[in-house]
Amino acid sequence: MPSSWFGKKEPGDASAPFEPQPDAAAAAGEFRELVDQLGQAEKLLGEIGRRMTEYLIRRESQPAEESAPAALEATLAALAEKLDRLDARLASPADSGRERGEPSGPASGEILAAIGQQGTVVRDLLSEIEGRLEKDFEKLLKRIGPAEERPQESPPQKTAAWENAILGPDLAADSRLAFKRQELIDGMLAGDAGARWLAGQLLTFQSAPAERLPQLLKEIGEAYYRWQPKTAPGTNPFEDALVRWLQKRCEAAGISNTIELVHPGERFDASRHNASSRGVEITAAHGWIVLRDNGKVYTKAAVAVK
Repeated sequence: MPSSWFGKKEPGDASAPFEPQPDAAAAAGEFRELVDQLGQAEKLLGEIGRRMTEYLIRRESQPAEESAPAALEATLAALAEKLDRLDARLASPADSGRERGEPSGPASGEILAAIGQQGTVVRDLLSEIEGRLEKDFEKLLKRIGPAEERPQESPPQKTAAWENAILGPDLAADSRLAFKRQELIDGMLAGDAGARWLAGQLLTFQSAPAERLPQLLKEIGEAYYRWQPKTAPGTNPFEDALVRWLQKRCEAAGISNTIELVHPGERFDASRHNASSRGVEITAAHGWIVLRDNGKVYTKAAVAVK
């Protein structure tokens, strides 16, 4: 550390303690005060962050109409005022010492210059904190702005209307299928190609003439497995319920075609399955088999094999 930070010793007096010169002591005291105030500003930043977090949690659980609460705005104003005062005082600590009429000299000049350099470092840090604070709070205030500025979620009644239109009242009312129904609607609204293809095929099926239904069964199967790839044996409740619903609709239209599911691990049968490569074992189902009323194959199931 530079010797100019301390008072001089008398020549030959090894035991004489270091004593700061009056102007150096005053300037150093001021600098310590500024550092203390910066520490207080840092604590205030932490308090604002805590209040912001608590407010965001409350806002997410119970949406409110107002923006940031008055207490938070008052805290932000207090921080801005404190930072402005710190910035002004850090601008020139040496000048503030001269304004008080403190003595100066070669040694005190060095000390004040050193303190001025330290003040510049603190000012740079202060500017960095202010810049980061401004960016962070801009993001946070966007999240906690007035309710009408936030994206509105689709009301439950709208979701129910979509489900009823795409899947029909029977599937839409089955409580066991709620998760998959929501997944389909969410995917469709988010632009998922598989979800949209399946939704389009189901809408077409419900409005198509009876003679088109058997062919549409094949297309719905391929759309379903594009949305929900099947690479393991077994079925799931949505898959089973969809097949039963399709067959019920066919029966109501006087169509006797039925659906036979395909499971990975089964042996490939060229009379019942279509594959783009050669193999003996099915590794993934990309469709299901549609049968005629006599049990013979009407359309084959698209599969992957190895």
